[in-house]
Amino acid sequence: MKKILPFLALACFTFSCTTQRVNYAFKKGGLKNQASGILIQELLTKKVVYQHQADQYFMPASNAKLVTFLEANRILKDSIPAYRYYETPDTLFFWGTGDPSLLHPQMKGDVLLKKLLSSSKVLVLADSDENVRPLGDGWAWDDYTDDYSAEISLLPVYNNQVLISIKDRKTTVEPVYFEPSTQVWNKSFAQRDRNTNRFQIPSVANYAKVALPFITSSQQSAELLSALIKKTIHTIPKSFDAQSKLVYAGKIDSLFRPMLHDSDNQIAEQLLYLIAANRNWVGPTAQIINKLHKEDTLLASLKWVDGSGLSRYNLMRPKDLVATLFQLKNEISEDRLFRLLPESGKTGTIRKMKPLNPSSSFWAKSGSFGNTYNLSGYYKNAQGKMYVFSIMGNLGNRPASAIKQDVMAILNALR
Repeated sequence: MKKILPFLALACFTFSCTTQRVNYAFKKGGLKNQASGILIQELLTKKVVYQHQADQYFMPASNAKLVTFLEANRILKDSIPAYRYYETPDTLFFWGTGDPSLLHPQMKGDVLLKKLLSSSKVLVLADSDENVRPLGDGWAWDDYTDDYSAEISLLPVYNNQVLISIKDRKTTVEPVYFEPSTQVWNKSFAQRDRNTNRFQIPSVANYAKVALPFITSSQQSAELLSALIKKTIHTIPKSFDAQSKLVYAGKIDSLFRPMLHDSDNQIAEQLLYLIAANRNWVGPTAQIINKLHKEDTLLASLKWVDGSGLSRYNLMRPKDLVATLFQLKNEISEDRLFRLLPESGKTGTIRKMKPLNPSSSFWAKSGSFGNTYNLSGYYKNAQGKMYVFSIMGNLGNRPASAIKQDVMAILNALR
């Protein structure tokens, strides 16, 4: 026993020093002067290294995507529900599942297209717009023209955005369906009308590619697909038949990676509808989240409003996000988990954030508004010790970049 005591004392001293370093970094920075919460725990022992208002609620911003990730991974396993269909002797009825990969500029999903092209029957898109709300509760109204605010729909097409660019005075519009709705105006930027799918572009020689969300509906999705496959697609709202078949195509990680690395809001929102399709539920988003609340006790303490975190109505605590991270670590292999999450100094939204010690690394999800910056994830120090952390800085009367510096100082204290 006497031989063990010195080692116990050394361990306690080391633990205490880490806590003191974190506390010093917190008090030296600006997080103490704004709404902020911190929880840092050792991964193996779950021992709390540091906490500050860890049980208080804050706006998670895109940290909410960690909750979406957990639920989607549990329910969807490894494949994407691409579409649902039912055939009669003369008609092919089909329903969208919310799959965002269909004709996505990067993912280029085409499994539904192949089905429609191969059919000689009357094609009917049977989705009801009553089962989706295009914009989330608590989203900023003036974000409608920004690429991070693409609308939610049952049958997303082209990422629900129009890509416009100008080179040598030649304008390119993708999809070309929207070319007739694109006009030149006397401003220096591109924009969409608030209430119509009419787009304005500047009269310049060159203009970098910009993504503008378009207004969605089942009719709009049907028209876009009809224009592409050169077949008429009718729209008749109809509850999906009990004998309808759900078709899976594509790997779910192809959605998780851009959601987590690039903080893709549209994919995050659509994942909730993929969950609904898998469960034979219908939306809108609030109804899907309510059903998930009833299934998972981990969600009981959250005010969870949307899949992406765009809503300022979302409220989560550092301890909720840390609990989510522990669950993810338990349910997903470390190799896959750390591939899907951004890595410090290398990938995604934290590729420019590097620990002072080059032997340290962290894998985390960031989340920010104009006055808010949050970071939650896993930190491995130079000695190989792993920590689970959530650092939330809300409502600071200073740039998010300044809050990010304070978050980085706290992580560097873990060495």
